[in-house]
Amino acid sequence: MPFFYKNKILFFILLIPLLYLTLDIHGPAQASEGIDRYYVRYDIKSDKNKITDERLTMVPANKDFRAENFSFSLVSSAISADYRESKQTIDTLARESALKHVLEQKGLQSVKTHNNETIISYEGMAITPVFLSVLPYDDALGGYRYTARIQFAPLAFPDQWESLKLKHRMKAILYDFFLLFK
Repeated sequence: MPFFYKNKILFFILLIPLLYLTLDIHGPAQASEGIDRYYVRYDIKSDKNKITDERLTMVPANKDFRAENFSFSLVSSAISADYRESKQTIDTLARESALKHVLEQKGLQSVKTHNNETIISYEGMAITPVFLSVLPYDDALGGYRYTARIQFAPLAFPDQWESLKLKHRMKAILYDFFLLFK
């Protein structure tokens, strides 16, 4: 096969996913009631090294000054779903999966342990819409492949701001105290 044809095939292989993102064939996630920013937390609970519970929480957010360093994240993965599922269900599953991936990769991580129970939390802020493209059902995979583009910033969840503020004050006081002895 001549070199020109190989490059042409490669060009089309790379171009198709970009077209899916640009054209947004399946449509973006619609923000409800004009809210476009959400605090997002993904909690994974495990007991004796076995995952017992997962929870994805999204809370509407104000345009907060703390979240200035947003960046676009591109997530490509797959979801397990039956080919008979509705388009809306598949889009919802893909959107949740994409948010979980972004939180695990770029979110702030915290770990809490009590007895043998551990909770790992990933936190951040996402701006909707989440641009999503889902490819047709893949028999070999038994599900759908998707690509999502999310605007994301790592940020602590609002319920922790007071405790983080208190910790910062305590560290500053302790630091100032030790400066007296230098």
